[in-house]
Amino acid sequence: MMQIKSMTIKSMDEAGKGLAELATLSAVDNDGDTYDRGAFSWKPGGHQWAMMMPAHDRRKMPFGKARVYEEGDKAFAELNLNLKTSAGRDWHQALLFDLETGDPVQEWSYGYNIVDMDYRVSGNSRVRVLKRLDVDEVSPVLRGAGVGTRTLSIKGAKLRDEHLAGLITDLGAVASAVDADPAAVSATGLKQLREIRDAITRVLAGDDGSGDPAKAASTVATDTALTHFMQHQESLRRFGR
Repeated sequence: MMQIKSMTIKSMDEAGKGLAELATLSAVDNDGDTYDRGAFSWKPGGHQWAMMMPAHDRRKMPFGKARVYEEGDKAFAELNLNLKTSAGRDWHQALLFDLETGDPVQEWSYGYNIVDMDYRVSGNSRVRVLKRLDVDEVSPVLRGAGVGTRTLSIKGAKLRDEHLAGLITDLGAVASAVDADPAAVSATGLKQLREIRDAITRVLAGDDGSGDPAKAASTVATDTALTHFMQHQESLRRFGR
């Protein structure tokens, strides 16, 4: 029987290629499940392919494909929207519109069948250990199976004033945390903070409202760096780190 879990879209570009985070393998998720290493990468080649379907509706035409794989303690889906079809183009534009209009509300989930599983007692809880999963589809849905499934970024979406307010608050929280304990920031976090610093410096040094293409490119770089930061913050909130 097919089951469903939430996922988070992390990025997507103009060509319809993107990345989604499916799971942190060592964590216990909102459904009370955890994962063995290899749960997603057990098939030949270390990955598996799934269709992208609207709202888990298998009667509809797929609008793309996703390559599911593991990297470190994470499981990801490499998304490929088929922009040669009207369904792929329509979804691409719908996702951009969702990001550019008000707060993003589009949620996501993926469907899977359990090939192998077990149970483990942890404290007073009985945790289901998913050892092998067959992921057969990825879907944008009205409401995901859990929390934190909204689209985080699609290249081309703009940062607006209402987004910057929350971003500045998050940056302030990070600054306070770093002041209290510089060692608390991971190597990945430091890299992201350097990207933010460098991108903002480029924009502030050259943004005089002239419409120069080079300066516009710097703005895109800032959008990208700040998006990386927001993705990192969402991960901290979602997995309680």
